[in-house]
Amino acid sequence: MKNNFLRGAIAACPRGLCLSLLAILLMISFVITSCSSSKKKVEDIGGDDTSGDTATEPQPPPTATIEVSYSRPNDSMERVTVNKYFGADVIQSAQTRSGRSASVIRFDGGVPIWEIKADRSLAGRITDIGTSGWAVKTLEYGKVPPHFAQILPDEGPPEPLDRGSFYVFAIERASGSVSYQAVKVLADGSLQSYAAQPRAGSSFLVCCGLASDFSEPVILPEEISPDDNSQDNSGSPDQSGGGDSGDSSQPQN
Repeated sequence: MKNNFLRGAIAACPRGLCLSLLAILLMISFVITSCSSSKKKVEDIGGDDTSGDTATEPQPPPTATIEVSYSRPNDSMERVTVNKYFGADVIQSAQTRSGRSASVIRFDGGVPIWEIKADRSLAGRITDIGTSGWAVKTLEYGKVPPHFAQILPDEGPPEPLDRGSFYVFAIERASGSVSYQAVKVLADGSLQSYAAQPRAGSSFLVCCGLASDFSEPVILPEEISPDDNSQDNSGSPDQSGGGDSGDSSQPQN
């Protein structure tokens, strides 16, 4: 019925007037369609645009690898213990007999977080000839070598290394000798590692060439607030030459 009415109306109107009306109708239809399409695209872009909310991926946990050496023939690794410390203080600095610098460090805390022991049971001995199965040359924190059993923790891997914390690795050998490694984990996950010897309590003689900032706290990136950055920028010295910049031009040793 509607189509018949339109055909009759078009047939009854003059040709020029009908063409003008048809052009106007087509233009109105085009404008409505364009507005609807544009609105849909804006909504789609707004719904899919999550660039501002994209969170940074967490950094992988730091890793520590310790090289194990043996001075006696047929020696092997017996036990490994890792203690975690939360701070360090330099008590005194001295020189070794060979003339190298060493420092006595007193660590704060001391929580055992990982311990493994050689599995020297009958089942373990059958799988290896001699002591070669326990003579581990490279030890990675948290990974139990073959023919060793984890004592601490009871189940699952140990906690990951914590940036800003200190650790002491104690490597005990079957011959009875024990070596120690003092480790500091930096903000970027890298390590400062030194040979150490135990002293009284939680103190260790750390050798050699201790970094000047070894005992200083580590500032993690998430601990830096925007206010801190603005204060640093506002408090920076005038670079235009108006102030005394004699010291700032010198290299820092």
